[in-house]
Amino acid sequence: MRFARRRENSAHDQILAHYKAVWPDRNVVDAHWTPGSIAQRLPSLHIAKIAPSSTQSMWTFATIGASDVAPSEPTGLEFVAVAKSDSAAVLMRLGWIAWYHAGPPENRLGAGHTVPIGEGWVDGSPLDSILLTLPYLWGPRLEHCSIGHRHIQVLWALPIHQSERDFKIAHGLEALEQRFEEEHVDFLDPFRPPVA
Repeated sequence: MRFARRRENSAHDQILAHYKAVWPDRNVVDAHWTPGSIAQRLPSLHIAKIAPSSTQSMWTFATIGASDVAPSEPTGLEFVAVAKSDSAAVLMRLGWIAWYHAGPPENRLGAGHTVPIGEGWVDGSPLDSILLTLPYLWGPRLEHCSIGHRHIQVLWALPIHQSERDFKIAHGLEALEQRFEEEHVDFLDPFRPPVA
């Protein structure tokens, strides 16, 4: 079996370079990860694993290739998530988010969208939905990436409780984010209590 070689300065390389620029003091590893049905929809999907730094103990994971969905559109999306450890479950969740986004046009995701995942973020976790929000932990430096004529927006895939998803649907994203702020939510804790 022969593998096609990527062109130098491909969109993949530019997104990976973007992540390396955002986290210059951390080890950024590019993992080709397309199991099962994900490979059928997004065969070029990769996930960057960003190891903890000496001052931050969290692992960060970021998709490379989710923005291949509708490449003729001026804006594409990539997704980022965090965990306490090098978690295969978080890799799977990001792959699933990219797979869902790459489905029929009515599945296209964006900032403020919530999606039920039908099981916990990690094994045993009560967080069974995902909120896509701006990557507040890293700011616009991570959120915005330009690749030629395209703008790539990186959104934070934040695991939440179904009750929080219901609250967001009823009261809006700003109200839910206000609750998170008031309760000083630990987003690294996959077993945290709900705020709604």
